[in-house]
Amino acid sequence: MNKKAQILSLLLATATALSGCVINIGGHSDTDSGGSLTKVFGSINISDNRHVSSLTTVNGSITLQDNVTADDLSTVNGSITIGDNATVESISLVNGDVTAGANLMCDNIDTVNGGVELGQSARVDGDINNVNGNIEATDLQLKGSIETVTGDITIKGNSQIGGDIVFNEPDDSHSSDVPSLYLDEGVTINGEIVLKREVELHIPQRLMSQVRYQHSAM
Repeated sequence: MNKKAQILSLLLATATALSGCVINIGGHSDTDSGGSLTKVFGSINISDNRHVSSLTTVNGSITLQDNVTADDLSTVNGSITIGDNATVESISLVNGDVTAGANLMCDNIDTVNGGVELGQSARVDGDINNVNGNIEATDLQLKGSIETVTGDITIKGNSQIGGDIVFNEPDDSHSSDVPSLYLDEGVTINGEIVLKREVELHIPQRLMSQVRYQHSAM
C-alpha cells in the first residue's frame, strides 16, 4: 500500500496550524467560491451550492452539502460525507468512511480503512479502492475498477463496471473472515471478477464466465 503511505505522509507534511473545531464555509449565492483549506484538528463543513478547491484535514471529517463542486478531498482520521449532485475530483482517506448522496461525479475514490457507500447514479471516471470496509453502490457508472481486500462489495440496479472487480489477497494482519460479492441481475462488467482470495459469490449466472480464480488455495 505504498500509495496510501504517500497520502498519509503528504497530509501530515502539508498540514498547517489551522487547528480548531469546525470550519463552516457557506453563503447564499450560487456563484460563491472558496480556495483551498488545510486543517490539523477539526472538521470542515461546506454549505450548498459552493465551489471550493482542495480540502484537507488530519483529524476531522469533511462534509459537503448538496450541489457542491470541489477539487481534492483528503483526510487521515475522519469521514467524508457528500450530499446530492456533487462534483469532486478525487477522494482520499486513511481511516474513515465515504458516504455520498445521489448523482455524485468523481474521478477516483481511495480509502484504506473505511467503507464506501454511494447513492444512486454515481459516476466515477477512475477507480474505487479500499483495503478494509464495504463498498456499496446503486446504478453506478464506473469507468475503472473496484478493488478491496476484506470488504464486502454490493452493486445494485443497472450498474456498469468498465474495468475489473478485484479481491486482493490479505496479509497476516487482516481478518480471516470471508468477504462477499453481491451483483444485481442488471449489473454489467466489461472486465473480470478477479479473486485472489476466498470470496462468497452472489452474482448472476451469466457473469460466472468472467470469474478468474488467482488464489493459491483454489
